[in-house]
Amino acid sequence: MNRGDRWLLTLPLVLTGLGVVMVYSSSTILGITRFQDPNHFLFKQLIRAGVGVIAMVACSRLPLRRLEPLSPWLLGAGAALLLVVVVIGRVAKGAMRWLDVGLFSIQPTDLARLAAVVFLAWWLKRRPPAELGFARGLLPPLLMVAGLSGLILLQPNLSSAVLLALTGVWVMFLAGVPVRHLAVPLLGGVAAGAVVLRAHPYMMERFQSFVGFAGGTLDARGSGWQLDQSLIAIGSGGWFGRGLGGGLQKYLFLPEAHTDFIYSIFAEELGFAGTTVLLGTIGLLLWRGLRAVARAADPFAFLLAGGLTIQIGLYALVNLAVATGLAPTTGLPLPFVSYGGSALVANLAAAGLLYRVSAMNEAEEALARRRWSQEKT
Repeated sequence: MNRGDRWLLTLPLVLTGLGVVMVYSSSTILGITRFQDPNHFLFKQLIRAGVGVIAMVACSRLPLRRLEPLSPWLLGAGAALLLVVVVIGRVAKGAMRWLDVGLFSIQPTDLARLAAVVFLAWWLKRRPPAELGFARGLLPPLLMVAGLSGLILLQPNLSSAVLLALTGVWVMFLAGVPVRHLAVPLLGGVAAGAVVLRAHPYMMERFQSFVGFAGGTLDARGSGWQLDQSLIAIGSGGWFGRGLGGGLQKYLFLPEAHTDFIYSIFAEELGFAGTTVLLGTIGLLLWRGLRAVARAADPFAFLLAGGLTIQIGLYALVNLAVATGLAPTTGLPLPFVSYGGSALVANLAAAGLLYRVSAMNEAEEALARRRWSQEKT
């Protein structure tokens, strides 16, 4: 634990702490009106954060040589959970994304996206596409990513399916796959996304609302209500915000204030200064993750760290784009900050794995320096 990049543990914990505070601030009114308990969402988030920290510590101590042979089993478990949720999952807001497990509910998508990165790193290390070609090296992982994305689309969950596909393409690119070989699956993904949009009216309505906003019009009383309230929250924060707990949009004006649009409440209550700190923390975490990627010598560690870093970055980018009107409304959380269990645990576990990669890098560099000094003497 002493050799790795401690920023990769500290920054996720800082973001998680900020998230707990903002979840409490943004959910008290909803907790009172729905459960007669202002602390309802706070207590749940604290429990989930505790589970996530345990997962992060466990992954930070997990030797990667033990993780590699588990990769196919993790992928199989993730795919099985996605199949189960399509059959017997709990329906909420028109989507079947949750599995109730005792007192808790999980989203298999978050577990599957983590397992997919681990499996891709394992597969592409053992079967380099540059050596085996398209059919033997690239086609199998492409089919795996397409299969998982297809299961996620059945929920339906277009945004998560797209980000899983993009993460997979990025890992394959890092493995040396030529861009021309990735163009066809990308075009196929765009076509599949268009079909899903046409098949689900509520998704099309969100997309059309975004197109209308981009064109200068917004149906603030209809499909554009959520975006309009989000922009009001962000704009009213000013330089230093209304003060922690002083926001107004959480009084049931802004739907999903503690989940998808927690950034808007963050901006309203802490202003430009607060959001600068938040975005700077996220940016610093991504930089340290990319630093671990650049220094990794083992192909599995290199691809694993690259996939996990880009996955966190994509989720953050899309969430922030949605809150500011730069992308259609989706159901993606802000990593480490938004209310949620599965996503928080998966992201903290990813942070632990990134730390494990950095620790391995430091150990290898220390060994190389020792060998060099011995040869010199």
